[in-house]
Amino acid sequence: MNIHRHKWGLVVAAGCLASCGVLQEPGPGGERGGASMELTVDITGGSDVSGFLFEIERCGGNGERIEARRSLEDLRIPGMIPTLEDNPLDRSSAHLFSDFFTVAEPGCYDIRVQPLQANGEPSTQCYEGRATSVQVRAKQTTEVLIMSQCEADHTGTLDVIAALNQPPVIVSMEYSPSKFIFECEEVEVCVTARDVNADPMRFEFEQVGGQALYMGPELVREEQDGELARACMKAAPLWNGTYEFRVRVYDMVHENGELVRMEDFVGRPSHAEMVFPVHTNWDIELECYDEATGEFHLLPGVREIQRAPGCNPIWPAQFYCSPYKWDDVARTCPGGVFQPQEVYPACDEVLPAGN
Repeated sequence: MNIHRHKWGLVVAAGCLASCGVLQEPGPGGERGGASMELTVDITGGSDVSGFLFEIERCGGNGERIEARRSLEDLRIPGMIPTLEDNPLDRSSAHLFSDFFTVAEPGCYDIRVQPLQANGEPSTQCYEGRATSVQVRAKQTTEVLIMSQCEADHTGTLDVIAALNQPPVIVSMEYSPSKFIFECEEVEVCVTARDVNADPMRFEFEQVGGQALYMGPELVREEQDGELARACMKAAPLWNGTYEFRVRVYDMVHENGELVRMEDFVGRPSHAEMVFPVHTNWDIELECYDEATGEFHLLPGVREIQRAPGCNPIWPAQFYCSPYKWDDVARTCPGGVFQPQEVYPACDEVLPAGN
């Protein structure tokens, strides 16, 4: 038998036409009609296709039309069939297919193949295919191969980068004017930290011990240059005593357009921490009393105290004329009147002449 083969790289199945009589699908007893089919599930094909609906009609729509359903075959093509290898499918390829063979009068035909699901509905993953103007010749079999293109279950790529992160380390602390200050005096503490990864750093200061502050702790400065970052906080105590503060330095990372703590990003601690004290004195011992003016002055050589605006320390009269258990009120405040000369040296004894 002479075989005339056409190939369409269009969209759906494999079908066959053969020359002879009227376009028909012979049924049981010779009657013309559609053939029933049992659709099988395409387990290994990676799609929802179980078979095909074949539709064949004369070119231009003039003439009879035939429809047939066919299940997927239990094998694949080219399947080591020499005439199909590399024609057009590569000999190592493996494609599921359906086959429909019928007879037709010589002439021109249009063919449509629709991939079907197991329930007979059109496939949602694979497209129909068409071949137009297929010529059927007398005494020849015209074989048509139509490819049904399916959508892929698209994949993505996964690129995993493992990076090391070291937490910041505090490398120095500075007090200004001193770790020992006076009531209402402002103290500034600057902390320098290093992050070997040069991540952005954030500083947080908080009071963890001592009496209530008059002011602070307040972050007043923060700067970073490469691996080193420096931040300063300011505070002012109201009472004498020891105050404790804690600084934490966090390395930061970008997430959703914001800087967040690295330790929140990775789920493990990543910060430096230090608790440090500030000691506050009552500055009565550093003052003298000027009887001529009735004023108090710092002793010569004592640094000028920079008190927080609006903060007033405990003045001597408030202290010495209060009935604390260690006060000698009878001596310092006889009759309830403060006698500063009893507590402070005379300024003329400690101040240079002319002051």
